[in-house]
Amino acid sequence: MFPIKLCIKVSTIILSVFMFSSCNRHFTVQKNDYKEYAMDDKTGVDSSIVKYYLPYKNQMEAEMSRVIGEAEFEIKKASTPESLLGNFFSDALLAEGLKKDPSVQFTFSTKGGLRTSIPKGDITISDVFELMPFENEIVLLKISGATVQKLIDFIVNDNGQPVAGMRMKIKNKKAYDVTIAGKPFDINQNYNLLTYDYLANGGGDVTFLEKPISRNNVGLKVRDALIQYITEQTKTGKKINTQLDGRIVVEND
Repeated sequence: MFPIKLCIKVSTIILSVFMFSSCNRHFTVQKNDYKEYAMDDKTGVDSSIVKYYLPYKNQMEAEMSRVIGEAEFEIKKASTPESLLGNFFSDALLAEGLKKDPSVQFTFSTKGGLRTSIPKGDITISDVFELMPFENEIVLLKISGATVQKLIDFIVNDNGQPVAGMRMKIKNKKAYDVTIAGKPFDINQNYNLLTYDYLANGGGDVTFLEKPISRNNVGLKVRDALIQYITEQTKTGKKINTQLDGRIVVEND
């Protein structure tokens, strides 16, 4: 490790005091001195600072290591059209989103937003933070069929993206047999999409979501939704055992 330098500005200020009949004082900086102090592995530990933050550190570590569920096998991240991690993430959002608003029909996210796989065995709070380290919040968008078509095209061009409540087959870079909430996609209908604010704001090159028919901020962070979903599964005696179910199928030419 390279030494870390902490620059502390020590100012010696010589003040000229001018007295006026109004009793107001005006101060003028006459001199400003600068000195640099190096802090590295030779610098002694300040026990008073450690004593101050240690209880918070211990409390945080205890919370991050808290077990909230169990994965029957590794929930892997992959670049394939459909992945275990993508299905888990999307199913969790859909389940928790429906609790907030039963009108939700499908969810959409991106592979890039999922940072790491979930290991086999105990699932801790730390695992969820590693999966979703961002402060993204869930939003519900009412969008037109034309916007859904743009979303479908986006999914096709990116060789699949994590979805739930939507199914499709892709051949020759075109989607067919598209269903949403169990019904054939109709470009003349409006749909209720659950996603998160980063994408709803046009991030990840999905600028077509920036101007929906309506937008409702659900008031739930994505990470909290994942924690709630895993906790609920655990309470009912279930392990996380997400499966591939053919929600996005790419057929060979």
